Amino acid sequence: MGFLQRRRAPAPSPRPPGGAPASGEGPGITRITWQPEERSGWARLPERPVHLLHLAGWCRDPALAAWAHDPITRRSPGGQHWQDIDAWWIDTGSLLSIRARRRLVPDGTTTDGRPRLRAGSSPWTVQLAAHQLTGPAPTVQRWSRPPQTGEGLATGLDIRTTTAAIGLLPQAVQHVVGRPTGQGAIRTSPPTGGYSDQVYAHRRSDSELIAVAAIRQAGAFPDPDAAIDAADWHVTTYRARIDPPARHTLGPG
Repeated sequence: MGFLQRRRAPAPSPRPPGGAPASGEGPGITRITWQPEERSGWARLPERPVHLLHLAGWCRDPALAAWAHDPITRRSPGGQHWQDIDAWWIDTGSLLSIRARRRLVPDGTTTDGRPRLRAGSSPWTVQLAAHQLTGPAPTVQRWSRPPQTGEGLATGLDIRTTTAAIGLLPQAVQHVVGRPTGQGAIRTSPPTGGYSDQVYAHRRSDSELIAVAAIRQAGAFPDPDAAIDAADWHVTTYRARIDPPARHTLGPG
């Protein structure tokens, strides 16, 4: 899933020292349909759940990759309604699986007879599964798209559309991650013009975590879409051993 947000883009990950960029497989282009969003990625998590995490000592180190999903409404067997926001956070020492939750109360019905719900004064709580990670330092590699030559110049590039954030990355990176446990993509528009794209993804098993964080940036000349398609990806990859989770509940008891 992709999102478009107008804000200052973060600085790209540092380039590896020296050497030419690696080349992605095939000259084709993969694009995603970006949706305008006021808040996207980790920024979807409200201030209060983030504050509860900080108070408990979590999410203080810089994130390698982090994501929060759209809020969803759940109904318990007892008839209570809850608003849940699921999220994940990865730094070099921990993987956090997060659910921020608050109770919703009835507030009449909609025109089609469904219950209307509101948050009221219900406080947020956070359900947290924290895995300790142990591994070598993350690696950074720059990937470039192969230049268009020969037949490709005459017929044009193959343009594909994907709904998976990881589908934007070079195929070799996709193969490293495999089928993601979590993923997301953000497109921002820097004040100088053009685009900045960020992709986060991870796959975890009972014993191992593989996480990637990728960024590419390009100006608006000659065309912003063509420029970002041709931009190099800077991909940070982290492999770590994952320990069993410790579970916590943060907020009012």
